[in-house]
Amino acid sequence: MEHRTLVDAVAEKLLEEIVAGRLAPGDALPAEADIAAESQVSRLTVREALTMLRAINVISVQRGRGTFINPPDEWTSVEAIVRAAAHSTGDSLASRQLLEARRLVESGAAALAAARRTEQDLELLRREMESMAAADAAGDADAFVEADRLFHTGILKASGNTLFAAVFVPMGRVLASARREAFTAPAVRARTLAMHRKVLTAVGSGDQHGARQAMEDHMGQIQDDFDGGTAGLTVPSAEGVPAAEAQKAAVV
Repeated sequence: MEHRTLVDAVAEKLLEEIVAGRLAPGDALPAEADIAAESQVSRLTVREALTMLRAINVISVQRGRGTFINPPDEWTSVEAIVRAAAHSTGDSLASRQLLEARRLVESGAAALAAARRTEQDLELLRREMESMAAADAAGDADAFVEADRLFHTGILKASGNTLFAAVFVPMGRVLASARREAFTAPAVRARTLAMHRKVLTAVGSGDQHGARQAMEDHMGQIQDDFDGGTAGLTVPSAEGVPAAEAQKAAVV
């Protein structure tokens, strides 16, 4: 296995131990030599893995004492925080919190997108709509999930606010995985397509109020699905979001 891959694997293993609660905030990590022996890697590999976790503030070094785990509210990776929340509060509550945050931000992002979108933005959104329609016709839930994720990512980027993308685009994988089960139902796919068309129409015509309302309605539809138990909105297992991806998604 390549060195970089080994580093990622060790970082992921340690992060899983932490988010699962087997290593708690305030606990000291095992010594580098012990981690290296257990993982059957070199101490250099362990050191680089720890550097990855320090980069997202999951751990910190206390001089003369060792390396300790920070509480999740001090972490700077959105994905790592969500993983920890899913373990500590349960998948259902973590999903609801994600939806609440997404609803507040994406409705505003849609309004900004209506004012700031470029023709390139619109072309991307139309392309993802076409991909969603094709996936729906084929009954391909996986392809539908991916096109749905890219559509929402396109709205965030079209808003012109880089903070929206920095914070919420990393959640795309989590939310997409959570929605996959729901998208196996033709009725859910049909509702989603209809809602997306309304959002795209408003954004394309520059109707800020209409875009905000259309996205709010769409987020409400997802919330209703969740409340009714039809959305399959559970946060995926920790293995679904590698530590390397969490580091890339760090919010600074």
